[in-house]
Amino acid sequence: MRTTNPARASETAQLWAIVWPLILTNLLNVLVGIIDLKMVGVLGVTSIAAVGTARQVMMFVMVLMIAVSGGSSVIIAHAYGAGEQDRVSLIAARTMVLMALTAVLIVTPIGLLAGQPLLVALGAGADVVEEGTGYLRILFLGSVCTMANIGVSGLLLGIGRTKVSLALLLTVNSLNIILNYLFIFGVGPLPAFGVAGAALGTVMARGIGSIAGLWIVTTPRLPLQARFAGIFPIELAFIRTILFLGGPRSLQGIVRNASSLLTIRIITLLPDQTRIISAYSVGMQVRMISTFIGLAFMAAAMSRVGQNLGAGDPDAAERSGWTSAWLATVLMTGVALLMFVFPEQIMGFFTDDAEVIALGRPFFMTIALTEPIMAFAFAMSGSLRGGGDPMRPFLYASLSDLLVIIAVGYGLAVVFELGFFGIAAAIAISALTRAIPITITFHRGRWKSTRL
Repeated sequence: MRTTNPARASETAQLWAIVWPLILTNLLNVLVGIIDLKMVGVLGVTSIAAVGTARQVMMFVMVLMIAVSGGSSVIIAHAYGAGEQDRVSLIAARTMVLMALTAVLIVTPIGLLAGQPLLVALGAGADVVEEGTGYLRILFLGSVCTMANIGVSGLLLGIGRTKVSLALLLTVNSLNIILNYLFIFGVGPLPAFGVAGAALGTVMARGIGSIAGLWIVTTPRLPLQARFAGIFPIELAFIRTILFLGGPRSLQGIVRNASSLLTIRIITLLPDQTRIISAYSVGMQVRMISTFIGLAFMAAAMSRVGQNLGAGDPDAAERSGWTSAWLATVLMTGVALLMFVFPEQIMGFFTDDAEVIALGRPFFMTIALTEPIMAFAFAMSGSLRGGGDPMRPFLYASLSDLLVIIAVGYGLAVVFELGFFGIAAAIAISALTRAIPITITFHRGRWKSTRL
């Protein structure tokens, strides 16, 4: 007992040092998106719709970005934990080159060719398609800057330096807001570019961030110390490993978005669908706070488990997983209590419609009951990913998001006529169907034999 408690306390401190910058990072990303949309909103409804729809298109293409970055986080965590500095430098350099090649050879061409057709497929009107296409064209032409920023963040996560990543993001986002304002509205001799200006400001800010990021990955002041000489050829095995480790996480985001769209489709079958959709939208927006916390612990667990496993200490890796899961559960319990005790006040911040607030009350209270379990599941999935097992977290989450939320939600809401409460109950049940199998898988410990 005397040796376990200090070890767990040390692990808790190390996890928290990784987690809190990640939570702020997630919030910053949402905040800059809100501010950008607010500025574009001055231009009119068409401009808002163009940027909003274009961002949905970007989400499809960002799958590749997240896959490469997520996979490199796990690989570099193992190498860093093993103390293999030469390998850390090689992985960092190859990751940055791979991100750049993916942007130039895949993301930009696909984006330029498919951007407009995807906007049309999403049902956007002619004016929205025109403005959205111009916005996307600039973003896709600058995708190499986006890839560089995401790649640096992934590498820093692998070595546990999330505070550096947060500082970089804070700088890039601040520049993004300033430059977007200048390019959207024009100042002095600088003309107003409107919606296209929002894309220009974003690309320029990320370009500056890319330069700073290259310094971060190459400077001897940080552990990455990437060296680009002699990194070619990049073995196919390295690329396969990157995609194997990071791909499922990217696909999971697509499944989650599909689940939300299908849930809204079920809601349209219910009486008073407009108010229910409003209540659901508010509820899921607030739930993003708990999702941010869960995703932060997922990333932290992945990093710490990977580092300890790379160091040849599977027991410490297991301790990292359990500590992350319980710490996430404790923090989420506090958030869940607020959701359970103050549902009307939370809903009232977004709307003054009494019927929408009344519909949202049982939704918030039902969801709150299992939010700590969902946080536990997030952390466990990150632990398995750090242990080199990305597929089972993906499968458990996908089955929960599609089979449970959609099938059970339809059955409870429509067949058994429980209405909106049936949707809430299905979402709550999905937390259990995700947490139970993933915890059993982690407890069995087969991942401990993984070597990357």
